[in-house]
Amino acid sequence: MINALLSLNADLASSIAFRYACRLMEQTEMRLQSIHVEEVGKESYPPGSGWVRHTWEKGLVQTAREEIAQLMNAEKASCPPLGAPTVRVGEYDEELLHELTEKSYDLLIEGVLNSFHSQPFYKKIRSKLYKYTPCPILMVKNLVNPGRAALLLSDEPDVRPLVSVFMKLFDARGGDIDLIYFSFKKPGQSVYMEKIPEDGPSGEHGTARTIFDTAKSLLAEKDRHPKETWVIRNTAENISEFLSDYGLIGACFPRSVHKDSAMLNLLGRIPSAVLLCKK
Repeated sequence: MINALLSLNADLASSIAFRYACRLMEQTEMRLQSIHVEEVGKESYPPGSGWVRHTWEKGLVQTAREEIAQLMNAEKASCPPLGAPTVRVGEYDEELLHELTEKSYDLLIEGVLNSFHSQPFYKKIRSKLYKYTPCPILMVKNLVNPGRAALLLSDEPDVRPLVSVFMKLFDARGGDIDLIYFSFKKPGQSVYMEKIPEDGPSGEHGTARTIFDTAKSLLAEKDRHPKETWVIRNTAENISEFLSDYGLIGACFPRSVHKDSAMLNLLGRIPSAVLLCKK
């Protein structure tokens, strides 16, 4: 049973994430707890403490709980019954980290509207929440069907963190899993997108085949087998377009990321839901 925390606000991004999570619950065993953080600047707090501040905060919580309940109620026909949302008052990253650590969640689900600019994604990845999160994060950008999934593999030889996280969360789900080994086109290089057959020549794409073999072995431990394996070398824009047919993308990102990172650019462009784990 996956113990997942779903962050909700009264906005479109949260509505999309909520509906996606409900679809995911149809395919895997998941216990979903929603949470809303009512952010208030320090200058907005009433002076003093005690009864006045407690009453003020209680009113904020009640109003927020009603707004989130309306969002959830609008989708109740297509989602399993859920418990009351947790509502906290404070700084967003701080409160979510506190909740994730205190309750030992397996997954955080968050809605982030898809953008063709990398700045919003970069800001998220660099945030305190993403830097210190104790669990993987599922970033939902569009309302898509999560049935078809792909794992993004690169030159990093240790694929165990990504495959292990994915299978821990989704080993019981249905749908197909593809393996995609990618690299970014450099000046003067040709581009290609090739499906790799099981009985193809071993000399072609040697590094990719070695990584595929490792990933396949890890999947086989859970009696799962990839439907397709692809080797891609192209620009981040074209790779992200290829990945748009998937409903769930698994990827690892480094703990230290740079604004001009090609990997960051790719993950920011992918329109599907992205399961992010740390290397």
